[in-house]
Amino acid sequence: MRSFPSSDLKQILGDVLHAASHGPVTITKHNKPRFVLMSIDDYEQRFQKDPRSAIAVEDMPTEHLAMLERALRGATDGDLE
Repeated sequence: MRSFPSSDLKQILGDVLHAASHGPVTITKHNKPRFVLMSIDDYEQRFQKDPRSAIAVEDMPTEHLAMLERALRGATDGDLE
């Protein structure tokens, strides 16, 4: 991965963008990696949308809530004795 100091970005933005079009680029500050710049295609390929979702307990289907309650009771019954 190529690396560029943040202080140089203003002067070499074209070079940095060109490098990022070919692969992720590290942006450093005080010689330490701080950011990664990559093309949107690389980003979408690496971080595809997660089909999972979260719901509030209040919105959970009744049968799922019952399964969760049974699982929690089973996990904590031994802990309470």
